Amino acid sequence: MSRMINVAYYTFLEMVRNKVLYVLFFFALFIFGIGIAITQMSIGDVVDIISDTGLATIEMFSTVLAIFLGISLVQKELSLKTLHPLLSKPLSRTEYVLGKFFGMIFLIIVEIIFMSLIFLVLLYFYGAPGRLITYIPAIYTIFLQTSTIIAVAVLCSTLTEPTVGAMLTISFYITGATSYNLVYAITHRTSENVAKVINTLRFILPDFSHFNIKDNLVYGKGLEGLQIGFASFYALFIIVIVISLSIIFFNAKEIN
Repeated sequence: MSRMINVAYYTFLEMVRNKVLYVLFFFALFIFGIGIAITQMSIGDVVDIISDTGLATIEMFSTVLAIFLGISLVQKELSLKTLHPLLSKPLSRTEYVLGKFFGMIFLIIVEIIFMSLIFLVLLYFYGAPGRLITYIPAIYTIFLQTSTIIAVAVLCSTLTEPTVGAMLTISFYITGATSYNLVYAITHRTSENVAKVINTLRFILPDFSHFNIKDNLVYGKGLEGLQIGFASFYALFIIVIVISLSIIFFNAKEIN
C-alpha cells in the first residue's frame, strides 16, 4: 500500500510540474472571462448564466486535463527508460498502475477544488456566493465523470502511444456525452426491432447523462428524480472494470 501511495504522490508532483497544466489553467480563466462577457450581452438571470458557464468550465477543464495528462502517464516513463528501475524495486505492476491512477485522481480533486474557489469568487462578485453549496452535487458528479475518463486514459496509456491514446479517450468521452441523446433520437425514428437493439447498446456504451445534473441545479429543478447514489455506483463500476483491464494488460506487457 505504501509503495502505491508513493507512486501516486510522485505522479501528482510530476503532473503539477507539467507546463501543460498552467496552459490549461489560463485557458480556464479565459473561459470564465468569456462567461462574464456573455452576461453583459445576454437577457436573463446573470447568476444563472455565470453558474452555467462556471460549472461547464470546471467540467471541460477537468476533462481536458484528464485526457491530455492521463494518456502519457505510462508511455512517458517507457520512452524515458525510467520504468525499469521502478519495477526492479519491490514494486508490483499492479501497485504501479493503481498509483498512477490515484495520483491523477488526487490532481483532479485539487484542480476541482481550486476551480470551485474561482467559481465562488465569481458568485460572490455577483452577490450569490451561497449558491456554491447548492452546486456541490453537480461538482461531485463532474468529479465522477472525470474519474471514469482518467481510468480510460490510464488504460490507453498502458496499451498504446499518446496520440492514439488521446483519440481513444476522446472517443470514449464523446460517446459518453452523446449516447443518451443519440439513442433517444434514433429509437424515436426507427422500427421497434431496431429500437430494441439500440436500447440494448445503451447498457454497453458509456452514458454520461447519469452525471449531468448541473442544469437541474442551476435552473432550480433540484435533485428530484436524480440518483446521486446510482451515479456513484455507475462511475465505480466503469472504473473497476477499466482499471482491472489496465492491470491485466500491463502485467502481460513486455517492457523493452
